[in-house]
Amino acid sequence: MIELKNLTKTFNMTGNPLDARYALDDVSLTIQDGEFVTIIGGNGSGKTTTLNIMSGSLMPDEGQVILSGMDITKMKEHQRARYFGRVFQDPMLGTASEMSCLENLEIAFRRGKRRWPFKWGFSHSTVRLLFQRMLADFSLGLEERLDQKVGVMSGGQRQALTLLMAAFDTRLDTKKEFVDMYVDVQTGPLRAELNSAPKKERKQIRQQINEKKKECQQIARAFYSEKFAEYKKQIAQVKNDEEKVNAYIALSNTFHDFNQDRKILLLDEHTAALDPKTSQIVMDLTDKMVKEKHLTTLMVTHNMRDAIKYGDRLIMFYQGHIIKDFNAEEKKKLKASDLLNIFDEADKMFAK
Repeated sequence: MIELKNLTKTFNMTGNPLDARYALDDVSLTIQDGEFVTIIGGNGSGKTTTLNIMSGSLMPDEGQVILSGMDITKMKEHQRARYFGRVFQDPMLGTASEMSCLENLEIAFRRGKRRWPFKWGFSHSTVRLLFQRMLADFSLGLEERLDQKVGVMSGGQRQALTLLMAAFDTRLDTKKEFVDMYVDVQTGPLRAELNSAPKKERKQIRQQINEKKKECQQIARAFYSEKFAEYKKQIAQVKNDEEKVNAYIALSNTFHDFNQDRKILLLDEHTAALDPKTSQIVMDLTDKMVKEKHLTTLMVTHNMRDAIKYGDRLIMFYQGHIIKDFNAEEKKKLKASDLLNIFDEADKMFAK
C-alpha cells in the first residue's frame, strides 16, 4: 500500500513569490496493493507531479510518501528504483538506444539485486531463452530481435520492452516477516520512545533499535540463502535450458509468495506518442501484465475511453486538487461525455 499524505508542491519560475503556482495543494491519496488506478486531468493539474514525487525525481514542499508503512519521502530516486517502475510518454526514454534488446533486459533485471542468479549454471543460451519466453507474450516479434539495437525498433516495440523492464520485480529477497519487523523498527514504539526520551537514555534505545535491525537482516539472509541453496542444487542436476528457466521462474514465484507487496508501476501517458493500433496493443499488454503480476499501478492518460475501460479506479485532478475519485462500480457507469462535463463544471467552480 502507498499513501500520499498532505502533499504540497509549488513552482516559481520568476522568483517572485506572487507568481508561485500550486502544482499540488494538500493532496492526500491511498492506493491499496494490487489496485490499477487511472488518472486524468488537464495540463498542469498535478498528475505528473504526483508520479514524480512518488518516484523520487521531485521532492514535495510539504507532506509524506509512505510505502508499506515506511516513510520514503526523503529516499533518493535511485534507492526507490527497486520499489517503482516507470514508463514515460516518449518511447526513447527508459531504454538505451545503442544497446541491444538483450543488454537492456539484463541491466533492468540486475537492478536492485545483490546476487545475480544466472551465474549458477546459467549459460548465455539459457538467459536468451528466459527473455525470449517473457517477450513472446507481447506478440510483437521481440523474442526474435534480442541482438538488435533498441534504437532501430518501432515506438510500440520500445514501449513494450520498457513496460517489461519496468515491471521486473527486483525485490526477490523481501520476506513478509522481515518487512513487518523493519517497519516496526522504523515506525514502532522504540522509534517513538527514542524521539521523546531524555538525551541520557537515547544511547540505550538506539542500541535496542540496532539489535532489532540486525535481527531483521539475519531473517532475510537465512531465508535468501536457504532458497538459493535449493535453487543451486536443482540447477546443478539439469543440463537442459528449458528446465533451468523453469527452475528460475519457480524460484522467483517462491520469493514473490513472501513479498508483502509487488512492484508499483507508474505509467505517464505511455501510449500517447503511439499510433492508434500500436497504442491499443500496448494498452492490452499493460492490462494483461498488471493483472497477471497483481501490480499496483497508476496510469496517467488523456484518453477518456482508456481511463474508463482500464483499471478499477479513476481519479480526476484539477489545478492541484483531486476533485473526483470513482471506485470500480461507479467507473463502470461512466461515459467519456460524463468526464468532460465534470471538467466543465470544475472550470466554472474554480473560476468564481
